[in-house]
Amino acid sequence: MFETNRLILRPFQENDINFMLDLWNEPEVQRGTTADYLVPRSKKFKEKLREWTQSVPQVDNALFYVIITLKETGEFMGNLTINVSNHKNRDGTLGITLSRKFWGRGYGQEALLFTLDHAFKSLALHRVSLGVFESNVGAVKLYTKVGFKEEGRIRKGVWIEGAWEDVILMGILEEEWRSDIQHLRADATS
Repeated sequence: MFETNRLILRPFQENDINFMLDLWNEPEVQRGTTADYLVPRSKKFKEKLREWTQSVPQVDNALFYVIITLKETGEFMGNLTINVSNHKNRDGTLGITLSRKFWGRGYGQEALLFTLDHAFKSLALHRVSLGVFESNVGAVKLYTKVGFKEEGRIRKGVWIEGAWEDVILMGILEEEWRSDIQHLRADATS
């Protein structure tokens, strides 16, 4: 279990499954998280969620998987994962999902700052990559703020609500993180 100023990042517990289903049924969250059809997820989807959490870290290349909770109340907020498909290259793919009610309050930034620091210092990654839909403007701003750089685009790579969107590919290198960390920490506390 890890702690930041306002968050606890902990392992999955069985009672998280209902909260995860609720999270996947938030239309705004689903719209920014999956390239699948945007549909209500039934209770049967819990089995898929359980499968994902039980595969960590042995299957699906998950190196790091945590549930994000609010330190003050213990309330479920979302989850965060880093997958590594090729350990030789030390490139982790990051994914974060946060409930809509926690957006815009700096929680995502706090979780990402901790996770990137941990990824480079303790997990010995060389780079962390991610993909984000271009309409997810808040996420793009957040990733840029914590040091990710746009590395490319998959043009018209995802169909969302009747239109094609680009998928923005972003990454941050270990040396960029080390040079920017003091600045990023200062910004996070102000």
